[in-house]
Amino acid sequence: MPRISERTQPAAYQAALVHSVLNTGTHRDLTDSDLDQAALAAGLRPPSQPGTRDAVRTALACPVDFLCLDSNPEALTDNQDIAQAVFDAADEGHPLVVIAADGRRIVMVPQQAEGRS
Repeated sequence: MPRISERTQPAAYQAALVHSVLNTGTHRDLTDSDLDQAALAAGLRPPSQPGTRDAVRTALACPVDFLCLDSNPEALTDNQDIAQAVFDAADEGHPLVVIAADGRRIVMVPQQAEGRS
């Protein structure tokens, strides 16, 4: 598997780190050490770029929950909030966590299909 570079592929790196954190089962109140351990578990270097840790924490703290399955009060359940989260993630190039109908958490990185006018 090719190495994901935090510097040249920030969204892919963040998505891989979010995925690794979700696999550990501890995705609330993450310390820097927790994120470093999750990175190492995923075969990544610990995060070093500005904003990476915040982007990962935000993706984990505010999941997109279409069916209101999560008890997290920060979960985005309103259609307008969900749409805005997707557009913001595409604009800012960071991942989001989407909760599937069966409760699984899926990591997505929305990308713009065309340039802004």
